[in-house]
Amino acid sequence: MPDWLPTLERIQPWHWWVLGATLLILEVLAPGVFFVWLALSAFSLGLLVFVLPMPVPLQLLLFAGLSVVAVVVGRYYLNRIPIGGEEGESLNMGAHRFTGRTVTVTTAIENGVGRVRVGDSDWRATGPDAPAGSRVRVVGADGSTVQVVPEALLEGVK
Repeated sequence: MPDWLPTLERIQPWHWWVLGATLLILEVLAPGVFFVWLALSAFSLGLLVFVLPMPVPLQLLLFAGLSVVAVVVGRYYLNRIPIGGEEGESLNMGAHRFTGRTVTVTTAIENGVGRVRVGDSDWRATGPDAPAGSRVRVVGADGSTVQVVPEALLEGVK
């Protein structure tokens, strides 16, 4: 075996730090949040071995124990972070997040296609013909196109 290749009897703190860095790279490449907890365990163990040298079998047991504790605590912490709410519910929903909103037509809807103002931006809209300046309600979306219905039509339905 080459001299530069560490054996189990010669594991040094920097080996744990390299393992931690490798696990962080895996975290970036893999979906979810898992490898980061193992990486934190490896970094912590590297620091502990740097301060307090110990035999390799104990290092491996500590790594296993630290990893389990880190995963459990990390999952507990992540599960306590609220994902829903006003901001979280609209994340990655595209134009669907505008459903139910009343908006203003900026470019007349002619032959079923026009533009509407939603917040501070214009969106492509489809629906019944409506003149510029009229109020319409978003009833759905298809990709980045909102589907609208004139408010006057909705009031007649109520």
